[in-house]
Amino acid sequence: MPHVRVRLTSAHRHEWVALALFTVGLLVAFLTQRVIYENGATLAAGLAYFSALLLLLAAYSRSGSLFALALRPPMRAVTPAPPPNPARALFALPAFVFALIAFFEARANVFTPLGVSAWATCLILFFIAFWEGSPLAGWDTARAKIAALRRKDKRGQRARWLLIALLGVMALGAFFYFYRLDALPAEMTSDHAEKILDTYDILHGKFSVFFERNTGREPLQFYANALVVWLGLAPLDMLALKIVGATAGVLTLPAVFLLAREMFDAKVGLLAAFLFAVSIFPLAIARIGLRYPLAPLFVAWTLFFLLRALRRQTRNDFLLAGILLGVGLNGYSPFRVVVGLTLAWLVVWRLYDFNVTANGTRRYVLNAVLLFGAALLVCAPLLGYISAHPDRFAYRMATRLTSLEVPVQGNPPLIFLDNNLRAFGMFNVRGDVVWVNSLPNAPAVDFLLGACLLAGVLYALYRLLRFREYPFALIFSAVFILLLPSTLAFAFPEENPSVVRAGGVAPLIMLLAALPLAWSYKLFARAGSETLGAFLVGVVLVGILLTNFNLYFTKYDDEYRRAAWNSTEIADALRVFAEKNNDWEHIYVVSAPHWVDYRAVGIHLGNFDFQSHLVENERQFVEQARDPAPKLYVLKNQDTVSLAQLEKLYPSGVAVRVDSKTPGRDFVAFFTRIE
Repeated sequence: MPHVRVRLTSAHRHEWVALALFTVGLLVAFLTQRVIYENGATLAAGLAYFSALLLLLAAYSRSGSLFALALRPPMRAVTPAPPPNPARALFALPAFVFALIAFFEARANVFTPLGVSAWATCLILFFIAFWEGSPLAGWDTARAKIAALRRKDKRGQRARWLLIALLGVMALGAFFYFYRLDALPAEMTSDHAEKILDTYDILHGKFSVFFERNTGREPLQFYANALVVWLGLAPLDMLALKIVGATAGVLTLPAVFLLAREMFDAKVGLLAAFLFAVSIFPLAIARIGLRYPLAPLFVAWTLFFLLRALRRQTRNDFLLAGILLGVGLNGYSPFRVVVGLTLAWLVVWRLYDFNVTANGTRRYVLNAVLLFGAALLVCAPLLGYISAHPDRFAYRMATRLTSLEVPVQGNPPLIFLDNNLRAFGMFNVRGDVVWVNSLPNAPAVDFLLGACLLAGVLYALYRLLRFREYPFALIFSAVFILLLPSTLAFAFPEENPSVVRAGGVAPLIMLLAALPLAWSYKLFARAGSETLGAFLVGVVLVGILLTNFNLYFTKYDDEYRRAAWNSTEIADALRVFAEKNNDWEHIYVVSAPHWVDYRAVGIHLGNFDFQSHLVENERQFVEQARDPAPKLYVLKNQDTVSLAQLEKLYPSGVAVRVDSKTPGRDFVAFFTRIE
């Protein structure tokens, strides 16, 4: 057992008073958030939370600047890379020409060999023209960092322990993101069926730039799905989609660590990565198997390279940020706001005027232009499609922002204000109502993490307003902008808050929640009780881990199964009949409002064109009755009208109620003839 030492001396009285205020405030916040999580917000809960925040503010203000979290210096001394040979600038014009070829080739909404070759060539030429230094220099830097891990001094030991800790967090994240992935979430929705059909098109030679099914989708996820299937990692079903999403979630973890470390230090980075690894908020949107986790993945990586570019003022980091920005724009539609976020960070950094001197403004602007230029080149095929079909590309976004689909009811500024209040409250008061994405109406994060988040927001506000510390200006601007895909739902304000459209904010939310934990640990260390501080922070982390494990793998699983239609069981019933009779033609799903998606049933059966097996009206029943072959119809349990029609057409037929493993999901199997 480690020795826990508490030094209650006059020399540490200031620290212990601050710790006492902080501890009591955080405990009250935990308890109040638990009440809100289970029973909803009340006036009494609000008053209790207000008192908790006052105690936390008193703790932060007593610490002043002496005990504040250390910030990464905004100006980092870096040996500048040698500028590229002036002759390399001649490659810029050919890069633009090849980009135009890729642009025009994609206007027909297809990736052609010529278009893809031109696209790859324009990117290569662009980097030859503007990359500073030799590409081998990056490899040499990586080798030097790897060699540092083998050093026997304290620096090498710290580096090894940090690497081990990060790998441990990633292993924990891999467990959370991949554990029982085949079984949870349990069933397909219509969105899954559409994504699988889009992937099916790729695997059968239809290489779209923009996938127009269901109002249109960017291409990245579908090609990743196809790669998983092509590599044999999973068949073309929901599991293939979930593997892509879970992988995106795990790949976000090192980016969260690096982004937090770029602002603060490695401790904050590890805490933020840990919270991202276990929190139900990013976990649920990653494992669902749709495009949602691509937003936090590319938000975290783009912002990390952008912040590093700002601190180092190195062109290569600007270029890398631009590449990741462009790739993210090919992923999930709400990521589009990161273009504005990137511009906002560039402006905020210039306003702080850290390392952008009057003589360096021209270079700063040029690097920013090259960042967006790299992003545009990555998006060249998508831009080609947009130029030919702007209405299709913008349709989904326009229906939420304008009166294109339904009239906007009310005053837009007031709607926007109300949307923001509800979006900011989604983590502590009331979250998304959609059962696919989260626990309906529950806060988006658990009660422990939610209390830490508010404590972190309070700390960040105090440090920003009192000391104008730059990371918090960046963080708050990022949170506001990344919530816009949810808060701009003027025509459908009931869809706000949306955990998936606002999913890109998850890395920043975890960073904010990590701040009070890192601050308390630092204060315990200054009070001479580092072990006690580590123990108490560890208790909170274990509590968050266990709480989220139960929320997702038990409660969310149960809620999802009760809400989703059991297409797997329906497909199993049809499969048994088809195999017994060696007849895959005479199996049918009878359409009914708010029932199973027949396409999901067909996908389970390996039939990706199941339309002919869907019965939508009585005329089809009559036509099928002319065929004497035995048939099986599956019907919604409450569809008595269709069942009566079948019994009239097949007097000797037998209707069997099929019990489901999930309560309320029983269905009827009607056999036209029993042999």
